[in-house]
Amino acid sequence: MADEPENTSGTEGGEVAADGAVDAAKAKKKKMMLIISSAVAVLGICVAVGVVFFMGGEDKPHEDTAEEGEPGVHLVIYNVPEFNLSLLSEDPGVPHFIKIKVALELAKPTDVEAVNQMLPRLQDDWGGLLRQMRVGDLQGSANLHRLKENLLRRALQSLAPVELKAVYIRELLVQ
Repeated sequence: MADEPENTSGTEGGEVAADGAVDAAKAKKKKMMLIISSAVAVLGICVAVGVVFFMGGEDKPHEDTAEEGEPGVHLVIYNVPEFNLSLLSEDPGVPHFIKIKVALELAKPTDVEAVNQMLPRLQDDWGGLLRQMRVGDLQGSANLHRLKENLLRRALQSLAPVELKAVYIRELLVQ
């Protein structure tokens, strides 16, 4: 067995080398297919996210509708008469005043007459709120946001059957 001559024709060694080359080629091909399929999957996810983000959302455009169901935007703004009131002051010798103009956004155009009838109640509620405020309570955007929330909450209570969407401060002057 040790006396057997070595095979120099390269058939056995050549087959191993060829199998190694074939295995390497198959591994490269699998690696390339994995990279391509990953890239296609990532691209598909990006396209899906883009479609949902830019084209998704509501199925139909948001429109306010009238009570009869007519499509269209019906924005009803009611301007409340301006308030001129005195504020609480830490120093009784230095009076501070507020002048404020407010508008209400009503849900329905038919609510204007109801607001006209209940306006004295609204003015009384808002007057009580504003008279208890100090100058510091009206400084800064956070305090202004709180004031709008308080005005809206009191308006919803005062105008109970009327639906309000928002309260807008049109003008605010503190002296």
